[in-house]
Amino acid sequence: MPIDIAIPSGRASTRKLSGEQAFFTALAASLLLAVLIGFGRTYYFRALLPPQATVLPPSPLVHAHAMLFSAWILLFVVQTSFVAAGRRDLHMRLGLIGLPMVLSMLVVGTLTGLNLSKRLAGLPIDPYMMMALPLIAMVGCAILFLTALALRRTPGAHKRLMVLGMAAMIGAAFARMPFIPFLIGAFFLPNIYTVALIAWDLVTDRRPHRSTLLGGVVVLGATVGILFVWQNPVWLAFARWASGLVA
Repeated sequence: MPIDIAIPSGRASTRKLSGEQAFFTALAASLLLAVLIGFGRTYYFRALLPPQATVLPPSPLVHAHAMLFSAWILLFVVQTSFVAAGRRDLHMRLGLIGLPMVLSMLVVGTLTGLNLSKRLAGLPIDPYMMMALPLIAMVGCAILFLTALALRRTPGAHKRLMVLGMAAMIGAAFARMPFIPFLIGAFFLPNIYTVALIAWDLVTDRRPHRSTLLGGVVVLGATVGILFVWQNPVWLAFARWASGLVA
């Protein structure tokens, strides 16, 4: 059913939100909600809702990581809203900051992942094993976001790859939700976005979009694929070496 929404222009008017626009807007909203719920207790609302004692206080690097990735999810939601409101001109203008933001995220996210061995030192968990989560997620995000930006003039592929890029990094939020088991949240739940896109493609086009399938494989590798890597001696040796680069 079409939904009336306001166009953010200088005049009062409304337009109909198509089924496709409503679908992608709902996906963006669910991603934002997941971030707020997942990181609410451990970061955003830490002063009001103290986390468990095992959750370490954020370092300056973690603050930088959080601010940058928070700005990215907000940008993603705003950009989706612009498209839904018919303001592709604003979407294209604001999209100019996409590439420098992605590159900054990859650098800061990788550094944060490499510093995980220091932050987890002394806890009853193998820090080099856990480093697989952020570092492999960064690889998946890099592939999906950079490809999406390169295909920004191909809307069908662009928007699907942007959603899947978000899915590749959302496991950290799902894993922190107190009512979701860690393994399910970190490795399996992010793939619901691939399933949702495939279902949408089947309903609207009767076949999955190529970007959905290829991007979904990347998300699968950046989530479930970690389970086949993180205890491997080769990975553990690499993680020890890589963490030494920022020692």
